Amino acid sequence: MGQEKHSLVVVVPFFNEEQNIDAFFSRLLAGAGDALKAVVAVDDGSSDQTVTLIERHIRRATIPIRLVRLSRNFGHQPAVLAGCDQACRLAEEIGADWIGVIDGDLQDRPEDFQTLLAESAGCDVVYATRAERHDGWLMRTFAPRFYSLLTRTSTFPIPANAGTFSIIRTPVCRQIVECADIDPYFPGLRAWAGFRQKGVLFDRQPRASGTSKVAMHGLIRLSLRAFILYSDLPARLILGATGVLFLLLGLLAITVLVLRFAGIILPTGVTTITLLQIFSLGLCAGFFSILILMLGRIKANTSHQKRWVVMEIK
Repeated sequence: MGQEKHSLVVVVPFFNEEQNIDAFFSRLLAGAGDALKAVVAVDDGSSDQTVTLIERHIRRATIPIRLVRLSRNFGHQPAVLAGCDQACRLAEEIGADWIGVIDGDLQDRPEDFQTLLAESAGCDVVYATRAERHDGWLMRTFAPRFYSLLTRTSTFPIPANAGTFSIIRTPVCRQIVECADIDPYFPGLRAWAGFRQKGVLFDRQPRASGTSKVAMHGLIRLSLRAFILYSDLPARLILGATGVLFLLLGLLAITVLVLRFAGIILPTGVTTITLLQIFSLGLCAGFFSILILMLGRIKANTSHQKRWVVMEIK
């Protein structure tokens, strides 16, 4: 039997990546093979020469490159979905059966699209999992722990160490775009969609040049988003802390009663009441913080505000 022929539209979000544009397009166009039929490049509000360099490649390329410019910086995850939205339309126009998603910093190798396609038999989604990271100390230390905790506490299976790099059948990608919420987490959304999925192991490369655009607060925000969206960890924390509080209060009450009837102490109650109030207020503050975050997501997703705004398409 002959090998199945594939056709691929690749989505790549860019934010101030002028140092990597030329190398990325050169490697993608040379390494993705004959399956590559078009590229959707998303400019997520860049302030450098990213757009100018993409336009240069549009004029030079032998395949269609569609530039989607967002009206401002909406963030990496919305930019990915904005690109997927346009890629689905383009794929339907040219008859492409797969949508590929990759970041423009070359930590994922564009040449590996051929490997993902080769592993796609009988699958609707093929995603890359990271065997080894070459990021900074922060990501190497906390990323595996984040994925491990998210995997154990999610309400459905979320693959560990799986980022955005993947290929998705066009109808499935359309479902993912339509089901996304106002503040999406793409790897979790992709796993939530289900269908027939498969992971392929790759080593994650160092950035080709430049520095990561995601600072510490961005990583923390992404982690909170993932846990609130797809994990029951917040509910477990509330229930667990409530149980511990009642246990401590019960033990404290028994201890005070035993000591009181033994005549060892004659508690006036002021110190005990003060400590209990401080402890209870701190616990309540933590609970309310979690509830506020969850209610904020409900408000955002019941409003008519869009996840991104497209300024122009070229």
